[in-house]
Amino acid sequence: MSELPSKADLRRQVRERLRAVPDAELAVWSQELVCALQAREDLWATPGTVAIFGGLRNEPDLITGLLPWLTARGWRVVLFAVDGVELRPFEVTGMHDLKRGMLGIWEPVADPLRAVPLVELTLILVPGLAFSQHDGSRLGRGGGFYDRFLARPEVTATRVGICFESQLFAHLPCEAHDAQVSELMTEKRAIIAQTSTNGCQKTVKE
Repeated sequence: MSELPSKADLRRQVRERLRAVPDAELAVWSQELVCALQAREDLWATPGTVAIFGGLRNEPDLITGLLPWLTARGWRVVLFAVDGVELRPFEVTGMHDLKRGMLGIWEPVADPLRAVPLVELTLILVPGLAFSQHDGSRLGRGGGFYDRFLARPEVTATRVGICFESQLFAHLPCEAHDAQVSELMTEKRAIIAQTSTNGCQKTVKE
């Protein structure tokens, strides 16, 4: 039984791994992932309200190709604005509704008229620095924004973790407050996670 690396060590490892990938290759991975998402008719058959993300170099670009595709299919699309330590969803229809926020991520222009109640979210595409392909555990960037948001009782939407294949691990160090996702999508495949009831299946033992 081996001990898992610390969260800090894993964050460092994944960041170094992604920094070594040329921009052109990241762009190809991102396009392949968007195409894989678009092919998932089971996700998009019934239009609802979906949360997406984007803006960082080392994460998939869901803004350029997926946002207009979703709105054309009748989906309402939201991005999250950072309000203190909380995430708040606002509807967006295109780049004109976006601005650069913390660390360069895309955030919605926080128009109160475009605020979306949490209970209306039906699907959340969840970013992460790393994911466990076994139980859907997620390693974020350290701010805890998504952990707090996904723990709110009003948030009942389906969660699909979005990452590149190189960000997958068999198991991750996991604590009770860490969010999980029920499914993962990379540029190569979809994975159904064996989520547990307490929000964590593995801690430090493999």
